[in-house]
Amino acid sequence: MMNTNKITSFFCSVLLLMLLEAGGALLLMGSVVSASDGPPLPRMTRLGDLEGTYADLAGQSFSLGDLRGKVVVINLWATWCPPCRAEMPFLQGLWEKFQGNDLVRVLCISKETLAEVTADPLAGSLRMPLYVFSSPVPPELDVEGLPTTYIFDKAGRVVFGHTGMAKWDAPEMVAYLEALAGEKTEPAVEK
Repeated sequence: MMNTNKITSFFCSVLLLMLLEAGGALLLMGSVVSASDGPPLPRMTRLGDLEGTYADLAGQSFSLGDLRGKVVVINLWATWCPPCRAEMPFLQGLWEKFQGNDLVRVLCISKETLAEVTADPLAGSLRMPLYVFSSPVPPELDVEGLPTTYIFDKAGRVVFGHTGMAKWDAPEMVAYLEALAGEKTEPAVEK
């Protein structure tokens, strides 16, 4: 009887792990949801009008007002948040696609302290810059659910919001950001 309970427990554990892995795979492979499925959009007039600063991990501070005229992806995250950590490769992929493009900015900003983010091994494993708020978090960006990502158009208006993991470097998202920036999204034709 004891042997049967151990075998049953083992198979239940294996089944549970398989279900968790399948669920994780669906999250990772899913595409970005529509804005209507996202979190309530923050009440604000324009991104550039928000009072607040953020700093890179070297301590250099920037103003949210400096982002005027750019398409901006702001991902709000934390080192202790497993979905935040899991989506970082997708955000890094998106950042790499727009690296050096002055019209599109991808910013991953944590409410944690500079010391907390810097001490986390994730910070050293990514090629993209990470940021922390260096002033009090603007109330419009002080979200409860993480990760939360907002996309702002060049006029500074929120045009998209999503809470939870997403595949941010998907071709559809890249094309969407390019369209917002007014860039051509068609592939180059070889001659």
